[in-house]
Amino acid sequence: MLSLVFASAGPGAKYNLMPDNTKGVDIMIALDISGSMVNSYDFLPKNRLSVSKDLLRAFIQKRIYDRIGIVVFAGAAYLQSPLSSDRTALDELIEDTSNEDIEEQGTAIGDALVLSTYRLKNSEAKSKVIILLTDGVSNTGKLDPETAAYTSKTLGIKVYCVGIGKEEGQYEVNYESLQKISSDTSGKFFRAESPEVLGEVLNEIDRLEVVELPSKPLEIQETKFPTFIFIVFLFLFLNLILKIFPLQEKL
Repeated sequence: MLSLVFASAGPGAKYNLMPDNTKGVDIMIALDISGSMVNSYDFLPKNRLSVSKDLLRAFIQKRIYDRIGIVVFAGAAYLQSPLSSDRTALDELIEDTSNEDIEEQGTAIGDALVLSTYRLKNSEAKSKVIILLTDGVSNTGKLDPETAAYTSKTLGIKVYCVGIGKEEGQYEVNYESLQKISSDTSGKFFRAESPEVLGEVLNEIDRLEVVELPSKPLEIQETKFPTFIFIVFLFLFLNLILKIFPLQEKL
């Protein structure tokens, strides 16, 4: 009966299986949806905003281990999504984003930065990143970009600024300001003068931001259930044989 108890308990050796480390980053995307992103035609057949949305959607689907949030801005900045791992919801939010979502006109880069920074301030991720996509000069808002960038730097947040559009376009882009924001926060500045270059920029950011996060070991118990069942049945069989053919003591 003792063997039967052991068999039902499933005794055996325990092993710790160490899975592959996952890779994860907390990312806030700050997307300029001002009028210039829609009214510029250097990204034909689509406008700058449509191209940015398409490429961001593809970027998000590749970052399967990350949490991603979205801030949209024009003359003011608004939270579109907090940090989330729901790829479907994020994809739908970006797809539905329009320059009509914000009434205030202008380009409030500082406000977009500080709002994105605020959403990352309590993050425990090893890497915290803001990806800022804009085609304009910061000309409105409650906070200037330099002060906002200092706040990001203080919290250990890197800012990747992407200046969208051609320098000789109808809308001015302050590349120097964007470059300083990235430099001050240990990020990197990119110029995207075509849809192809913008795609390459997001691919490079994808390669730059890889962080290994330790995973808990998976405990696996190798049971010896079949062995103990065999012993139990062998014991019962021998016991039955002895009852049918009891051993005779020699006189």
